[in-house]
Amino acid sequence: MIFSRQEKIVFIILASILVFCIGFVFYKSWVVSEPDTISNENQSESYIVQISGEVLKPGVYQVEEGTRLYQLIELSGGVTPQADLSGLNLAAPVHDGIRINIPSRNVNDNHLENDQLSLYKSIPLSGETESHGSSNLVVQINTASLEELKKLPGIGDVIAQRIIEYRQTHGPFHSVEELLNVKGIGEKKLQDIKDSIIF
Repeated sequence: MIFSRQEKIVFIILASILVFCIGFVFYKSWVVSEPDTISNENQSESYIVQISGEVLKPGVYQVEEGTRLYQLIELSGGVTPQADLSGLNLAAPVHDGIRINIPSRNVNDNHLENDQLSLYKSIPLSGETESHGSSNLVVQINTASLEELKKLPGIGDVIAQRIIEYRQTHGPFHSVEELLNVKGIGEKKLQDIKDSIIF
């Protein structure tokens, strides 16, 4: 079959349009999929955390990176009327794999078998006295509340709060020397308090 010059021109135009359309479809699909790839890379990491104690729905929860303690409490249904939040930093971020215990106002209530897993627990101190100078003063450094930490020699509100924040950020202390990482505690202050703390 022999095409006329006009038919050849129409065929070339139609072929060009077809090639252009196919190219546009491939280009559009590539441009649309690229942001999706970038978006997936920027997604927040998920954490698995456990909350126990005086909350309405204790258990294991999956939360996004950057979740704060107060948000985890809300996720677990809120606290019970017996909950004591006075020693907790509700603005502290939670970390993957952590177990958080919400203590009760009953100081004789023992909530956790493993003290190392709760960075927020406050327990009664054996042999503790009100006197700062007493040799019988013993403070559990990894679980003591703000008021209990202030009973150590030379430890006031500011340094006590820094100790609690350090525990919440870095986990429990494993040695006396690690307290030097807390701003405001130097060699001299460490010597004053080292005999009054336990792990």
